[in-house]
Amino acid sequence: MSDPPSLDRLRELRRAQDEELSAQDLDGARRLFLEVAAGGSSRPGAARLGPPRPRWIAPAALVALAGACAVLLLFLLPSSSRSLSFAVGSAQGQVGAWIAASADAPLAVAFSDGTSLALDANARARVVAADAHGARVLLEGGRLTATVTHTATSAWTFDVGPFDVLVTGTRFELSWSPTSEELKLVLREGSVAVSGPLVGGRRAVAAGETLEVFCKEQRFELTRGELRAAAPPAPPSTRIDQAASEPAPAPTGASERAMVAKATDAAPRRTSWRDLVASDRYQEAMTAAEAEGFDGLVARASAADLLALADVARFSGKPDRAAAALTAARSRFAGSGEAAKAAFHLGRMAFDQRRSYAEAERWFRAYLEEQPGGSFAQEALGRVIECRESMGSASEAREAARRYLARYPAGPHAAHARDLLEGE
Repeated sequence: MSDPPSLDRLRELRRAQDEELSAQDLDGARRLFLEVAAGGSSRPGAARLGPPRPRWIAPAALVALAGACAVLLLFLLPSSSRSLSFAVGSAQGQVGAWIAASADAPLAVAFSDGTSLALDANARARVVAADAHGARVLLEGGRLTATVTHTATSAWTFDVGPFDVLVTGTRFELSWSPTSEELKLVLREGSVAVSGPLVGGRRAVAAGETLEVFCKEQRFELTRGELRAAAPPAPPSTRIDQAASEPAPAPTGASERAMVAKATDAAPRRTSWRDLVASDRYQEAMTAAEAEGFDGLVARASAADLLALADVARFSGKPDRAAAALTAARSRFAGSGEAAKAAFHLGRMAFDQRRSYAEAERWFRAYLEEQPGGSFAQEALGRVIECRESMGSASEAREAARRYLARYPAGPHAAHARDLLEGE
């Protein structure tokens, strides 16, 4: 058996092929190429493949070489070039960038595989990862409607607060309120699996079902069909209607002064930032908080209000203000559940916004030390795995993966943890 061709010999073949394609005299260039491929040389001192072979073999060898090159190119293409792309409205989307719908209009997000998202007014999200099979979408707050295209290998994850919604192909509405810590999932088609506090590791939700989780109340509801309609307001009594229809006597004396005082009390007050947060109007809430004096609010706000202020600042695109509120919660209310949640949010900001993985890991570990059974513990430990991987600490990532599987064998990061430990 002859020796395999050297790199110099392959380069000579490539040069001959280039000359065939670019030469004016194509017949002459073809003869030159066949001569080189059969063992000849177009240049002094060029490497030879081996002893001369019959010229009729060269075309077949060339076809085989071209096929091998095509296969090599297919496998050498970077996987990122095959990842999904997406558009936000009419603009090209970027992985990791904020996606925020305005206060008066929804916002469409369209993926290259046909999957589409529609963010309701004031909803905020970001695509934190994307590959050939799907994407990981973080819903920070508000409501979105998703129509996920189903394929044999499709895999989508929606991160919502401490919850993960695993999807292969379906249509649903998903909402999350970071202030009230309430999740709502209405499944129209297909099926999903929800992981997180209260619901467990893999709770299946089928078409026609609605899942609601109330974290502060420590309960959830899974109902079939439409949600119960709200009770209509009680009709006013006949006596009230009659009284309202009679003309009111003209106020005099003391009664007049009382009426004036009552009218003064009823004068419309300035809308506070808390009222605006309750309506998910975060940009306006931030403006109101700045008008009241943001630094002063941080200095005197309760622990719960500090977390709410941090959300207002984050969703308004002011991470420095958010960090100030969260840091104040850590220092002023050390040891509280709110302080632990502040650590988790500081870790998520460091990871998602600044790619500061060492800092993010410190905050996630702080949360786990302070609230080992807290509502964000599962996500925090999963993020520790990702932090260590991103820093190139393979052995420490595997150690975190073992801890994760011991506590959450069916958690959303379990498959990735097993992949890390495979072969040990």
